Amino acid sequence: MYNDVMTNKIIFLRHADTEKDSSIKSIKWGLSQIGKQQAKNILNDDVFSNVDIIISSEEEKSYLTALPLAEKLGIKIERSSYFNEVIRGDKFLSDEEFKLEKEKQLTDWNYEAYGGESGDQAAARFKKGIGIVSNEHHGKMILIVTHGTILNMYFAEILNVHNTLFERWQKTKFCAYGVVANGEVIKDII
Repeated sequence: MYNDVMTNKIIFLRHADTEKDSSIKSIKWGLSQIGKQQAKNILNDDVFSNVDIIISSEEEKSYLTALPLAEKLGIKIERSSYFNEVIRGDKFLSDEEFKLEKEKQLTDWNYEAYGGESGDQAAARFKKGIGIVSNEHHGKMILIVTHGTILNMYFAEILNVHNTLFERWQKTKFCAYGVVANGEVIKDII
């Protein structure tokens, strides 16, 4: 359960649109042209203007999404594996295969896609990361740039909406953000 009391305000941002490339691992994928513009567009949203700390998953698409804001605010981006996407193995999936795998992951948190981690394992990792970050950056405005599946799992747990998790994931746009303060959802990710 995600019921740790946080004394921080954390903004969770899904990475921008990705440039898929079957010749390299997905953790190395960068942003598409649309994604690069999406990352720049967040500079215009006041919710990000008071960020003190920026943390990105280790995945390149998350780091590149955070980079324009970090440069504008003069903040160094911390990278953390706690906020990586649910690990699904290295197999490249078509859009249809990807959607089917997501549905399995989001309806059965014990399912391990292609030798990756289960939803339960990913959720525990993510929650541990939030606890560490909250303790290290007490009282700060934190931005965590991460991924759609793990974000929806986190928000579904807080909001107790597990039964609509796959539908929520499908509705989550690139560069969507949600806000959590003191363990309560202030703004939903969708």
